[in-house]
Amino acid sequence: MSIRSVFRTFLVGALLVALPITSAWATHRSEAEQAIEDAKAAHAAAQTAGVASEETASLIEEAEAIMPDRQFTKARELAMKAMKQDNFAIEQAQGATVDTDAAKQAEAAIAAAEAARKKAGSVGGEWRDTGKLITEAQDLAKSGDFAAATALADKARRQGEMGYEQAIREQGATFPTYVKKPQ
Repeated sequence: MSIRSVFRTFLVGALLVALPITSAWATHRSEAEQAIEDAKAAHAAAQTAGVASEETASLIEEAEAIMPDRQFTKARELAMKAMKQDNFAIEQAQGATVDTDAAKQAEAAIAAAEAARKKAGSVGGEWRDTGKLITEAQDLAKSGDFAAATALADKARRQGEMGYEQAIREQGATFPTYVKKPQ
């Protein structure tokens, strides 16, 4: 048996294993379309209850706008975010109580994360994803998922702290002589 045939057999086997796995996390057009329809229904219910927001309407519009570009996963995420926010607003309008302690904890965690991000940014140490994590935490808090918002904000705060520490630690660092300086 030649090396080429062994490699070919291995490659075919790997592809047969990998193909079903990739379809497990890919979003199909129908899933994205269904999520958009569900978000529209939730938004209509929120409008009926008088608690609809422009933010959720723009999220739904954005989801619809990216469908022709075949960004089905992103469209589904946007639609789900809009639906969660509208459903939370409806629950609030119907008199559902909010765990004010959890809401305050999430708000405090988000504020601490933002402060840590700014501190890291002041010395040039802000990490790439810290701002994204804070935005996601704010979105989760808007949809009433205070525990997840707090957890994400804590992660962002820690990134801000580590970014600051890293920048301070590396302030006086120089390149070794074998590294060429950009000209």
